[in-house]
Amino acid sequence: MKRNQITNLLLLACTAFLLSSCWDPKSQQSTTKGTAKIGVDETFRLLMDTEVFTFKSHYPEALIEPVYAPEGELIDLLKSDSLRLLIIGRSLSKEELEFFASKKSHPKITKIAYDGVALIVHPENPDSNLSYEVLQSLFKGETKTWNQINQKQKNDSVRIVFDHPRSGNAHYIMDAFGIKQFPKGCFALKSNQDVVNYVAENPNAIGVIGSNWISDPEDTVSHAFLKKIHVVGLSSKNDPTAALGFFRPYQGYIATGEYPFKREINFISRELGVRVGTGFAAFVAGDIGQRIVLKAGLVPATAPIRLINVNNE
Repeated sequence: MKRNQITNLLLLACTAFLLSSCWDPKSQQSTTKGTAKIGVDETFRLLMDTEVFTFKSHYPEALIEPVYAPEGELIDLLKSDSLRLLIIGRSLSKEELEFFASKKSHPKITKIAYDGVALIVHPENPDSNLSYEVLQSLFKGETKTWNQINQKQKNDSVRIVFDHPRSGNAHYIMDAFGIKQFPKGCFALKSNQDVVNYVAENPNAIGVIGSNWISDPEDTVSHAFLKKIHVVGLSSKNDPTAALGFFRPYQGYIATGEYPFKREINFISRELGVRVGTGFAAFVAGDIGQRIVLKAGLVPATAPIRLINVNNE
């Protein structure tokens, strides 16, 4: 066989390999063509709505169908094979990984961003800064009234509200303080929006939401929420009495870890073959997707952010 014939055969083989890496002949899908249903923790709705819209504008033959639900329900759907793609605010636990391994499945986990679990209070509440020590006391049920936090406050019960009993926000707080159940005075609603509205109408409430809902002041939803509530400043975990001050869930403080309630946002895939879900994961973790994360006021996982130290002296 002549040298140029061998060269042509090698080129054809390489081309076939490259095409097979981004096209699944059984499903007639590729990384930019087809349909993917993705379970998304409702906490990340604002970010994912933008990511999905932008991905669609670049790849019009791709259809991403987000299913917004609490984290606990999404994990159940992943276990039952009702969903094969998830975006949640944590990785899989050891028990969950063992469950999938028993099914001969090994989910791929792609870190796409960092956000914060935010606390919010009514605008008239004078205690918009709380130490980590006080928070621990609140979530363990040791502190129950506002005048235990601040003697100038009334003897009113502190009402702590979550978005959902099985949400990622609730799961994060339980893990952070090592509790198996919340004390009396804690209750759940149905969504992050419900929490914001409740806190805006109840001066005795503390709300727990994802920072995505208040991180982008240029977003109309975030802007409207920020006008109705105050975001609570928290001390770092290694500074429980707040000797070094308070930090809010802003991009810089999340990036440096000074804000104590920092978490990963992960794309979890049990997708078989190389399909559009794989393409969307690569897109969100890539340059354009990470720019969207940055614009949303969250911290990109795969792209560095520039931190500027402002000296007021």
